[in-house]
Parts: sequence; structure tokens; C-alpha cells
Amino acid sequence: MPKRKLTLCVREDLIDEIRRVALSEGRSLSDLIEECLESLVFESWIIKLAKDLGLGELEPIFDHEIISTRPIGLDATRIIRELRDEKADVHHE
Repeated sequence: MPKRKLTLCVREDLIDEIRRVALSEGRSLSDLIEECLESLVFESWIIKLAKDLGLGELEPIFDHEIISTRPIGLDATRIIRELRDEKADVHHE
């Protein structure tokens, strides 16, 4: 996708800090800012989609929260393995 130059006014201390982050990750300042902007657009899209689907407001979920909110007894690994085995059986028939 074509890129376009953009002029921004940002606090100097913030620019210095984000440049250090970019350098430590081997990325450019533009890459980090673009990723942040994409994240904001994606978040906005998810919020609208959740509203359109009647899911209400979604709460942020972190990895450790996902595990703690899983129903007890749900073995996702076993379920996925069974689904893969069923799919493999269909292809072998």
C-alpha cells in the first residue's frame, strides 16, 4: 500500500523515548507509529462489530485471564485433536 508523509507535533521527551524503543527493536519510528495507529483502527472496528452483534462492551482480556475464565473441565487440546482426527478420517475415506 502506498505511504504518505505526515507531519506531527509530539512532546520531545516522548519522541526520545519511542526512538529508544524503536532502536532496541530494530524498527523505525514510523513503523512503531503506524502499528499504533493500526491498533487504534482495529480496536475501533472490534468495538463496532461487537455492538453490531449485540455483544455489548468487550472487556480487555490478557493471557492469564483467558485461562482463569475457561469453563472447568474444558480440554481444548483434546477437542482440537478429535476434530483434526475426524477431518483426517473424512479425507482418507
